[in-house]
Amino acid sequence: MRYWICILCLIPFSYAYASINYQVLVNKNLKQLDVKICSDKNLPNQYALGRSSSSQNLKSLTRHSHSKPTKKLKLYRGRLYLSDTFIEDCISYQIDLTKSLVDDNKTVLIDNRDWLLYPKTTQEVKIQFHFENPEHKISTPWPKVKSNKSRSHYILPRYPKSQSSKIAIGKVHLESVIIKNAILEIALIGTNNEKRVYEYIKWIKDTADILDMHTGLFPQRPVQIILAATGAQREAVPWAEVQRGGGASVHFYVDEFRDINDFYQDWTAVHELSHLYLPNLKTEDLWLSEGLATYYQVILRAKAKITTSSKGWERLLSGFNRGKRADNGLNLRQTNATQHYYWGGTAYFFMADVALRTHTNQTLFSVMNQFVNCCIDEAGQWSAERFTAKLDTISQTSIFSELLEQQALARSFPNVDPVLAKLGVTQSFWGRIRINDDQGHEMRKQIMSP
Repeated sequence: MRYWICILCLIPFSYAYASINYQVLVNKNLKQLDVKICSDKNLPNQYALGRSSSSQNLKSLTRHSHSKPTKKLKLYRGRLYLSDTFIEDCISYQIDLTKSLVDDNKTVLIDNRDWLLYPKTTQEVKIQFHFENPEHKISTPWPKVKSNKSRSHYILPRYPKSQSSKIAIGKVHLESVIIKNAILEIALIGTNNEKRVYEYIKWIKDTADILDMHTGLFPQRPVQIILAATGAQREAVPWAEVQRGGGASVHFYVDEFRDINDFYQDWTAVHELSHLYLPNLKTEDLWLSEGLATYYQVILRAKAKITTSSKGWERLLSGFNRGKRADNGLNLRQTNATQHYYWGGTAYFFMADVALRTHTNQTLFSVMNQFVNCCIDEAGQWSAERFTAKLDTISQTSIFSELLEQQALARSFPNVDPVLAKLGVTQSFWGRIRINDDQGHEMRKQIMSP
């Protein structure tokens, strides 16, 4: 307790008048967090963990008050309810981190749903981390407080507490990469090899440059990127995901023994970074996110000469075939068959791109870039209807909503074959791709060639 009194005394004057302040002390052996929540006004009456099952990690939940005795508190199904609060009340609790230790106990990688009691409030919330070991560092998805010199002082955004995000604490290599106006905050864990660290960072930067160069824009917002080195795997990047709880974040789990060229040949980085062009979509409409990321993955790798344009068309056609084989009679919103909604979503965006190029002077790149600039940070989760209506407004067409209604939701798989045939792309009875150079050559070149 004496430590916390000392820490609170050292908080700058301007910070002390923030509405809600989280102070988090990281234990020197990374086994525990000590959290204290205070305010110059009355504290919120409700808090919740993102996952109620994580209540077992939380202990010593206590309310401290100048007007009442210290009181032990309890969570009810991951939630905390306070019947009354007074000015300058505080809440404290501890989090057991032992299950979140990685990299031979040198680093903590923990989902914020498993430790952060998220307040129900409209007030601004600030959170600051303190380290018993001064060599420890932290990576979070949250925006930093601009007026403070500390690198561990953040604003906690409002977002659905059920959405996943992570922090990495401990032996973390931090690097900021700037792509025009976008900032990639890269955190590497699990490797001490300086050459390898440099190669990983360059791989991410080069991939971001591919998106920026060929689409015309890399999404301009801070992005947390976590690269966690693992042991030998079957692929260079065996697992990756985008998380949106508290900000844009991309996590890569990488095989630390692979040659760096294997990472450039792997499709995962282009795919995952392409998700950043999309807003926070409702769960039933995530086929849009996977569809755009898969379409961009195929055409951008061909434009960057990682593969050839003919290979790109082969991959589109074979992907559409896999999606059709996974067709279970449900539309893209209803299906849970991975190949079905990945490649059905890809077909949707391919058809939209061709329609834009045919009937307007626009491309899917140009429309999506305008969406990023105007609307990517709008609050709330987006439905497919809201998203496509916005793209129609941007493009001054009805292409996106019509394709949604007629191709994505009215049938089990978009009728993509006539669009391919228009571009001279067909396949033989045996499944071999055929490209007719006399038909659709110019548009094929615009879509897939460097």
